[in-house]
Amino acid sequence: MRATAAQEPLALIRRLYDAWNSGDVAAAAEVLAPDVRWDTFGAAKASAMQQTLAGGSGGTWHLTAVSVDLLVAIEDHVLAFSRRSGAAPERMEIWTLRDARAVHYRGYPLDEGLAVLSETTGSRKVALVCRALLAFNRGDKPGFLRIFTGEGRAFAQRLEGARLDDVLVRGETFEALVLSAAYHHGGQVTPVDLVLTFAGERVRRADPHATPEAALEAAARWSPA
Repeated sequence: MRATAAQEPLALIRRLYDAWNSGDVAAAAEVLAPDVRWDTFGAAKASAMQQTLAGGSGGTWHLTAVSVDLLVAIEDHVLAFSRRSGAAPERMEIWTLRDARAVHYRGYPLDEGLAVLSETTGSRKVALVCRALLAFNRGDKPGFLRIFTGEGRAFAQRLEGARLDDVLVRGETFEALVLSAAYHHGGQVTPVDLVLTFAGERVRRADPHATPEAALEAAARWSPA
């Protein structure tokens, strides 16, 4: 299925990781702007990806695979939640995109990255949902259900698919988060558009809608004046 304009950043970063995992450094480097900026936090030295891609190497190499458990797009940023061997194996990597190229990379240990995400957005909603979706995609159903309560928990308990991925955060109100995602279940991939309504740091309602526009309208209608 062809990516829409809104989904293109997700497709771009997935292409980078797929190229990296196939050993095609040149194809991965095509995603990067010539003056891409690299920042790696919580590590004594640059990551293998930074050293190789920023160095302009080409060809096909044998590289350590990066397992990407979740991609989340927020405006012109894509969050990649990844695992690799070695120190600090769980990471949150932030890619900033301009003109269909990655111009800035920031890599954090998972917990530190989620804390930075909450600080920079001024909200805990996205970080909480990211942690829950990571648990879902890793088969940790109790971890996924932890942020849900009431009607929201009943909705979450009904989800039996393998993954909720390629998440696009479309908007946020005082008490709701609007997102689209790809739901992988039974060999099929179904687009879903959700309004998650929070009570404190728990999701009390999860309402699916037919289109992203309908979800945004519903969230705006119920948000406080």
